[in-house]
Order: sequence, then structure tokens, then C-alpha cells
Amino acid sequence: MKNRSSKLFSGLFLILYFFTQATAQEKDSGVQRCATTQLDSLKMLRNPALAKSRSRSEDLIRERILMNRSRLRTSADDIVTIPVVVHVVHDQQNNRIGGSGNANITAEQIQSQIDVLNEDYGNTSGYKGYYTDSLAVDTRIRFKLVTIVRTYNEKSQFSPLSDADELAEISASWFTNRYLNIWVCRLSDRYLGTSQFPVVTDINDKTAGLGTAEDETDAQTDGVIIDFRYFGRNSEAITSSIYNLGRTTTHEVGHWLGLIHTWGDTACGTDYCNDTPTAFTKNETTDLSCSPVFSECNGITSRNMIENYMDYSPDACMSIFTNDQKERMHAVLELSPRRAKLVEYSRITTDQMIVELYPNPVSDYLTANVFTPDYEPFTVSVYNQKGQKVTEDQVNGTFLNVTNFSGGIYFFKVKTSKETITKRFMVK
Repeated sequence: MKNRSSKLFSGLFLILYFFTQATAQEKDSGVQRCATTQLDSLKMLRNPALAKSRSRSEDLIRERILMNRSRLRTSADDIVTIPVVVHVVHDQQNNRIGGSGNANITAEQIQSQIDVLNEDYGNTSGYKGYYTDSLAVDTRIRFKLVTIVRTYNEKSQFSPLSDADELAEISASWFTNRYLNIWVCRLSDRYLGTSQFPVVTDINDKTAGLGTAEDETDAQTDGVIIDFRYFGRNSEAITSSIYNLGRTTTHEVGHWLGLIHTWGDTACGTDYCNDTPTAFTKNETTDLSCSPVFSECNGITSRNMIENYMDYSPDACMSIFTNDQKERMHAVLELSPRRAKLVEYSRITTDQMIVELYPNPVSDYLTANVFTPDYEPFTVSVYNQKGQKVTEDQVNGTFLNVTNFSGGIYFFKVKTSKETITKRFMVK
């Protein structure tokens, strides 16, 4: 009798399990994994010249890698560490942290996402797919959480296609040529995340599809936006059984570093990486068994690299960045002005603060590069020639709109708990 009850219980358990999995997969089947391509398409509609410059930039990056490959940041002992600022934008008036449905996620959930990034970019995730053993590499890129900025806003959700500026106003970016800014909030239209592509100074085969520095704009929004329900892993706030291991952020950070979807965002398109098999389209599935997917492109049948972080596979199936993707990311870190400055500052080991202002003279926006040892917070204030303060103190301020300033000399004062530096600039 005991054995029969046990079998009955086991049968009911299996029925419940498969029902739960089916329900979860049905719920996840309508999500939009990534809005980056759509967001970029909107930018090109507003600026048709951008498409042409993207094509030109790809040629320049290819030339740079071919001519200067030995000098790119890809050596075995050269690791780039990217400092990360996470902006948590939530609608909890009482500032309650954590719990199901709460965008004000816990510090533990945030740290779990940093851990996932380091595992995925370090090739230590542990999952072994068809291509993992032969083609997966350590990208030599790591991530360090600097701080968490929590901001209440009554708005309950944001569009990844139109609200980047609003999010940057609600929680101002820490200077984007110094940090990777990640905004975590509730997204609308069932999108999981989006990011802003880099621009580069030169175009070659490893930066194809990107813009050149002459088109560099949107500095304040340069970063990644992720829905809180897909950020990190194994948290109460994560409701998906398909996108629950933090690979949405891994994917979007890949875009921020210049990677393109493996299928090239068109049928049998290119991601400019020769070691990722040509795919007819994205692997948009809820299949947690990670079954093989095949494409026929140009008369050739090949197995898709569904394990690649730049596909749309379930999180559990993802496990690989390739060597060409690694080279592309490091090329972008060298050739993108903001990314290159970030790398430059990440390597500074001095125990003194450094402040740089540009352009100077300035007529619209003044940008500050500020290095503080151990990423110590700082405040910025601006004074006129009479010694009058003309701005309110701003924590970690990096951009200054001077369009309403009268022409003349001003003083940009940066202060930490240990030192103060004042720099002079001129408004034209």
C-alpha cells in the first residue's frame, strides 16, 4: 500500500512538474529578448547617414585588426576590468527592497548578475554545449560592481525603445567613458533588455555595423537597460524559468561591446565573426533541452551555434563567446572613444585624483573625466569668476550643460573626502 501511494504521488508530481514547465514556457514564449536592434533601427531612421558610416566603420576595424593584431588587448595575461554602476529605478514609495514583483531588487540579486558576467566572459559557466569545448574562449574581460544607485519614481514601467533619456534623467549616468551604466527597471512590451552600441574611430572587419566617432552622440544614455525580472539569477524577483540565469545582461553587454546577433539580423546575415556558423535566423525558442537547430544558407547546411550568448536561446543553453567575438570586443575597446577611455582609466593605479575637462573652450556640453582611487564618490560644483556658485553640488557629475551660461571663465571644482581639484574652463 505504501509503495502504491508513493507511485501515485510520483505520478502526480510529474504531472504537476510538466504542467508548470509548460505554463512557464507558454508565458515566456511571447517575450522580446532584445530591443537593441529595433532601437538602433530607429536611430538610423532619424539619421540615414548613420547606416553608411556604420559600414565604413566596419572596414576600418577590419583593417585595424589585420594590421595591428599583435597590439590589441587580447594577450593571455591582459585582462580588462570594467567598473559597473547599477541604477535601480523602482516605484516603491516606502523604498522596500526585494520580493516578488518589486523592481527595487536586492544587492544579492545585483551581485549575482556581476558573478554571471564574470563567469560568462571568463568561460567558466560550466555548461558544455556542442561547440563549447572546441570554440569557447575566455574573453579576458571582467566586471567589478562599484555601486548601486536606488531611485524612486512613480512611473511603473519604461519603454526600451523610447525611454532611455528619461531613465538617464531619473538616475543620471556616471560618466559613460569611465563606467558601464546598467539601468534596472520594469520594461514594457515584454522586452527583456536593450543596450547602446558603441561607435569607433576606425572601421574594419571587426567593427562592422558600428558608427564612427563623428556620429558619437547620446553620451548620457550609453549603457544597458534590463528588466529586473531577468537580471541576475536564482532570485525571488525573477519570474521566468527560461531567462533566469542572467544571460540577458550577458547578451546586452555583448552589444555594448560591439557584438552583433549571430544571424546578423537578417536571413543568413553576418555578425562579422568567421567562427560563428551562418544562421538563417534567431533561435527564438523555449526548448530547455537545447535541441540542435540547423540552417541552410547559400546551399550549405550547418548546425547553429545556439550556445552563443548573442543568440536568443534559453539562458540554460548559452555558454560561448568565440575567439573572433573576443577579438571584436577588444578592437572596440581600443577604437571606441568612450570605451578606450574607460580602459585607460581602469588601468590607472595612482593614489591621487585626476580631472580632465573637454572640450575647452565649450559652447554646449562640458564633459569631465574624473579618476578617483578605489572609485571613491566625488562632488562637483561650478563657480564663476566672482566666486559665486552657479550650480548645485552634484555627486559624480560628469556632464555639464553650459548653453545657458554667459560667455567667460568658470571653475569646475571636484571634491572627495581626501582632496579637491579645481579646473578652469571657458564658455564661448
